[in-house]
Amino acid sequence: MYIGEILSKNHVDIKPDDTIGFALERMNEFHCSQLPVVDDRDFMGLVSEDDLFTAHDETQPVRSLSVSLRFVYLYTYQHSYDALQYMAAHKLSILPVLDKDNAFIGVLTLTELLHALNETLGNNEAGAILVLEFGKHDVSFSHIAHLFESENIRILNTAVREIPETTKIEMTIKVDKKNISSLVASLWRFDYVVKATFNDGSQDSDIQERYDILMNYLNL
Repeated sequence: MYIGEILSKNHVDIKPDDTIGFALERMNEFHCSQLPVVDDRDFMGLVSEDDLFTAHDETQPVRSLSVSLRFVYLYTYQHSYDALQYMAAHKLSILPVLDKDNAFIGVLTLTELLHALNETLGNNEAGAILVLEFGKHDVSFSHIAHLFESENIRILNTAVREIPETTKIEMTIKVDKKNISSLVASLWRFDYVVKATFNDGSQDSDIQERYDILMNYLNL
């Protein structure tokens, strides 16, 4: 999903000649800690709440602040994942967005970003979540996908992360069904480590106990 598709409908930018008091009121109104300063469609930079609090006279214009505005922004054609990484790295509550001609067109807020990521990750759809663990060189995505397909279960999204200070990775998979007991059994049969499952309709959250039951069954 592109950033340009999820821009805020609110106009939260301020002008260089707006007063510092007005800027603080806007921050309070929109529950944010930064605001973009825009002159016509020229993005001048981000002013922070801390910057505004350094002023001794709130009736003075924003341009009178003796601070350097943060010149951080992204473009409409960049992905929402870029926005997530950028906002986390720069600790932003609001992200200024420019078009291809470097003209300011709006902002992306954390709320809009979270809604977009929720949709991108398929979390709007009901289904179970599995957490698998592999050695870094042991994962076979094609084989895993085949197992899911054989159980007539559709993968909605996957996320992979390295487990710190180990040689293992963790894969979180969201699927379109809640009843995944047969899928879990298939994964165990092929020696995949299922660390946890969520939203699968089971009252038993102890995955090891389920594994022991399966092993007893297979040994009969």
